Amino acid sequence: MPELSLQQAIFRGTSELNSNGLTFAPNPIALANDFEFSSNYSGAIALPSNSSKQPRHNGYEFVKLSTPNIKIPDTTLENLWECTKEHYGLTAFAVFAGTASIPIDKVTLGYRVWEGSSRNTNIISHIGTSFFPLTRLPAKSSAARLAKATFGTIRVFGIIGRAMPFVALGLAVFDVVSIGLCAYDAQNGK
Repeated sequence: MPELSLQQAIFRGTSELNSNGLTFAPNPIALANDFEFSSNYSGAIALPSNSSKQPRHNGYEFVKLSTPNIKIPDTTLENLWECTKEHYGLTAFAVFAGTASIPIDKVTLGYRVWEGSSRNTNIISHIGTSFFPLTRLPAKSSAARLAKATFGTIRVFGIIGRAMPFVALGLAVFDVVSIGLCAYDAQNGK
């Protein structure tokens, strides 16, 4: 549909209404002015006046639609902030766990990438390899077999490094739920 000026839209709308059998004969200049001066409202509509019951000014009744003036309380943000500050200790550990889980390119750290292995490591695994290279689970123990099957290594820091993303995700979910429940309780006065 082509864009029309306000006067053209009023003329076209009036013509279409009159061609469909509805008598609508507004004063086009007054109607255009009413529409132009109703910019502070969310909408406006011009209705044909029923001259037999109540004669209206300029041949139409003009209705302005406004958005309801409902004040939304901002206590939710304040409650979330207070609950986050109260819950900060565990959140700090979740941030640490998430940061320690960030993948780092092995070549950048000076490691050789073996065929079939990942090209990435994380900070915890790197620290373990650099400072505690021989810290491993006992070779034939059930813990070593479980770690090898689950994480692919028996190095203690390798296991911690590979488990850390899951720990960080779990802590982040716990933090979000705990802070949300605290804010909900605070807002509802519990």
